[in-house]
Amino acid sequence: MKKVIQDILHGQIELSDIALKIIDTPEFQRLRNIKQLGACSFVFPSATHTRFEHSIGVAHMAKALLRTLHYNSTYNNTLYINNNKLDITENDYLMVEIAGLCHDLGHGPFS
Repeated sequence: MKKVIQDILHGQIELSDIALKIIDTPEFQRLRNIKQLGACSFVFPSATHTRFEHSIGVAHMAKALLRTLHYNSTYNNTLYINNNKLDITENDYLMVEIAGLCHDLGHGPFS
């Protein structure tokens, strides 16, 4: 089962069950308190983007990039590696989604 999150920039973001389990961890939830833009909110009061929001957006965009690579390889015949079409599986989409989600988990004052 997948969950859809409404994002102001990307519209509807679909997340896998594994992504939801990662998001529900305390390690990921603490990203809600880390500002992506640092002190920009002092100059631009509405600039309140957090690492939490950013990581979900990165997971979405990474899957979109993989989807485009897969489409171009399969249907446009424009992207080949060693004269072979890219063999992208559902597991690849899952791994890219998880990588996008987790790429900021180390951010913080002592990381």
